[in-house]
Amino acid sequence: MENKLVSYSRAGDVFHYRWAARRCLRMIYPKSPLKCIVIEGSKESKISGEYVIDFSEYQNSNDTDNEKITYFQLKHSTKRKNVVFNLSDLKTTIQGFSKRYLGIANKGSKTRKKLNVNFLIVTNRPINKVFKEGIQAIGNGKTVKKRLRDTLDKYTQFKGYQLKNFCKSIEFIDGEGDYNAQKHELHFEISQLLADDADNDQVDSIIALVQDHVLPDKIGNEITREDILRRFGVTSERDLFPAPSELNNLQYTIKREQHSQLLDIVLKASGSIIIHGCGGVGKSVVAHQLVQSLPFGSIGIVYDCFNDGEYRMPSRPRHRHCDALVQIINKIASDGLCAPLIPRSSDLDDAFLRAFLTRLQAAASILRKVQKDAIIVILIDAADNAEMVAREQNGLCFANQLLREEVPEGCKIVTLCRTERIELLKPSTSVRKVELKCFSESESLAHLRKYYSDATVDDGLEFHRLTDGSPRVQANSTDMGGNTISDIFTSLGPSGTTVDDQISSQLKSAISNVKEVFPPDFQNHVDAICLGLAILPPFIPIEVLSTAAEVDLEAVKSFVADLGRPLWFSDNSVHFRDEPTETWFRKNFSASTQQLESYVTRLKPLASQFSYVAEVLPSLLLQSGDYDQLISLALSDDFLPVNNPIDERNIRVCRLQFSGVVNFDVYFFDLI
Repeated sequence: MENKLVSYSRAGDVFHYRWAARRCLRMIYPKSPLKCIVIEGSKESKISGEYVIDFSEYQNSNDTDNEKITYFQLKHSTKRKNVVFNLSDLKTTIQGFSKRYLGIANKGSKTRKKLNVNFLIVTNRPINKVFKEGIQAIGNGKTVKKRLRDTLDKYTQFKGYQLKNFCKSIEFIDGEGDYNAQKHELHFEISQLLADDADNDQVDSIIALVQDHVLPDKIGNEITREDILRRFGVTSERDLFPAPSELNNLQYTIKREQHSQLLDIVLKASGSIIIHGCGGVGKSVVAHQLVQSLPFGSIGIVYDCFNDGEYRMPSRPRHRHCDALVQIINKIASDGLCAPLIPRSSDLDDAFLRAFLTRLQAAASILRKVQKDAIIVILIDAADNAEMVAREQNGLCFANQLLREEVPEGCKIVTLCRTERIELLKPSTSVRKVELKCFSESESLAHLRKYYSDATVDDGLEFHRLTDGSPRVQANSTDMGGNTISDIFTSLGPSGTTVDDQISSQLKSAISNVKEVFPPDFQNHVDAICLGLAILPPFIPIEVLSTAAEVDLEAVKSFVADLGRPLWFSDNSVHFRDEPTETWFRKNFSASTQQLESYVTRLKPLASQFSYVAEVLPSLLLQSGDYDQLISLALSDDFLPVNNPIDERNIRVCRLQFSGVVNFDVYFFDLI
């Protein structure tokens, strides 16, 4: 019998841990006011009543000067789970809670803070209905049977208004499942946060977090959101938002004449849409304009696959399901519309896709309950770039797979890409394709007047003719053309120019300028710099580019300065300003296998000094087809950054990921 009593007591402890673990999960939700939980007591341990408190919750209050505190006592029974709890059974609990209430009230009067405290009794047994209703009635200022009031007066030593407020602060959660049911509920609630079903280790880890805080050295210590996230392997916000967009501020944009048509197509679409156009036509700007024009209460998210060229950085991929879909859905979750999605390295792409669509559907349903005409629009900008880098790395891209899925009701999926790259998205015949055209004559005039307010209609017509209505060409020419409209027209030439022609012209101009300073053979150095810009992902440290291209550091800086607008130079790093510039460089300066091998050889000595170099080495080896070195690198400690443990860990993971995309069947066949 004694052994059974011990086991019953242990069951009560387990009920306690598992129920508290479920409460801890609430902190993960972005809109949750819950700040922290204290197990086996409270932060106010010196105030009376501590002995009846199993754990405490601390929440942000609507009143910024106060926080809401909830004290819990949990009661579990294995043999008497169907026996009703009466007031007399809860005498000790009521007495302890009343002492805590009085202590908090006295503390509040001294600090002049409003009392905001609640007491919860949680049990797997039923609580006497008359008792529960009586407590509620007293709290609402209603009359109850004299016997109940007298008993409460005796237990609490409160009367009148004080007893009313105390009863108003008491809540009951009875009829809860036993300790076994709590584990099933915990398993389900954890699974709701993941792309796939939770495993037992994950469940046990969350329970262990609570158990750890029962130990003597942890009692009184808080469990915070960061603590619970660490049990899921989340160590920073970047894990939950792995691919944030960093589009520069659109200070001035022209509302396109196609805007109303495009918006109407998006709103009425029953399936996915592709908005396509030539390079530099303004697809990114239009995407953001569409978001700003959605019906009241709607949510629009632009996911930028290019992101200033960052998509090519091995440590910041944007094409994978675990990056793009997690980023998008957690942005929606931050508005409190669905459960967040915590990624795990073991989750498969199809699991991420299912979890994304399920949450999207739930979010749209909640949104429409508030505003019936509201919708959720997801715009995937530069989807073709995501597909291209996925092919380079022998990986899969989320964009084409998302296009093939049935769009949940109340949601719209819009992808944007270059016209000549539509086939990269592998769209089905049901996907509607809409072309975004270049500026009209009136739009070209409006764009010119942004810089030259006195521009005439004839000036606008000439500007339109010379630029063929390309927004990108117009932006480049106004930035670099000169002080007057005539200077701009002169820079564009008598017959106008395209984006590629303009970039080519600017390169030639930059080369001519540096030739005046350096010897004639410097032409080869310029080609080497351009090759480095095309091969290496952003953001390239200027010293690394100098070493890779075997060109003097100051000469590289001069070239970057002379080239001007197409490049950005900041924090001693250089990268392309936009996608058309990057595309032109990669098209005109594609590297041979030998050149890639030479770059690897030159960069290796810099790996310990520059985390960037250690990060890009696997990508260069994969591109060159040197699988022997790639696999050896993944298994070695060579060429890692020094005195930077965080970067070292991330680069080790990156190496394993790149070695994982090697086609081992072909690799081992070649070895044989």
